Amino acid sequence: MLQTIIVDNFFDNVEDIINLSKELDYHTASENENWPGLRTDSLHSTHYDLFNSVIIKILNYYYPNKKINYSNSKVVFSKLKHDDQGKTRFHVDDDVRIAAVIYLSEGDIEGGTTVFENNNKNKKQIVVGNTLNSMIAYDGNRRHGYTSLLPFDSKERLTLNVFIGEVDGA
Repeated sequence: MLQTIIVDNFFDNVEDIINLSKELDYHTASENENWPGLRTDSLHSTHYDLFNSVIIKILNYYYPNKKINYSNSKVVFSKLKHDDQGKTRFHVDDDVRIAAVIYLSEGDIEGGTTVFENNNKNKKQIVVGNTLNSMIAYDGNRRHGYTSLLPFDSKERLTLNVFIGEVDGA
């Protein structure tokens, strides 16, 4: 299992990233997907430089000073509101080596992310707050999910979600 990493001030230009999120099209989950709210398509097809720089920056926290290749990865904007629901709130990303959430809206500990213990799927180990421009990265095979949407009754929870499927050279 990979360690969980939390980084403050992830982007130097967070306002530019938030503005970009407002220009893109969003859609709901398909029948075979399990996520609430709205998401964009992966940025690799429209904003490759941003897609690549986000993934490389996250990989550098895990594998500093190593030449790493990645594949089967996605970077998407996600919008959640108070009444949004997926099929399950807490889940495991089976086909994801590293998952990350970068918070792009103001929030608090209730609107953040919960990661469960490795060996106990019902015991919370880490609860990180939704702090603007902070990032949490974790092993995608650990049970995790948004802590609560109660703080987003009158506003949206905007995040950049990262899914790194395969990592070579680690």
